[in-house]
Amino acid sequence: MSDLREKISRATADLYRLEQGWAPGEEELSTAPLLDGWYYARHPHSGDLCLCGRVSGHPRLSDLITTSPLLAIDASAGWARTLSRWYRLGAPDPE
Repeated sequence: MSDLREKISRATADLYRLEQGWAPGEEELSTAPLLDGWYYARHPHSGDLCLCGRVSGHPRLSDLITTSPLLAIDASAGWARTLSRWYRLGAPDPE
């Protein structure tokens, strides 16, 4: 349970910073997994908005994934923040 609390705490801090006008830079995104062919979806368990796509550089997952709930996204800047982590966004799914 402490892992979930830690994720929530980090995500809350990031959302607060985003609300204040901050944006993630190279430091935050340098180790973030890359999500290619991404698209919006509803999480199969919670129904929360999330992203799906092909991931590389994720510490535990590979190939096609569904992210944890989506908290913030700036597709034009190439990033997304989910409950669990930052993602660098590659090209979206063309469909």
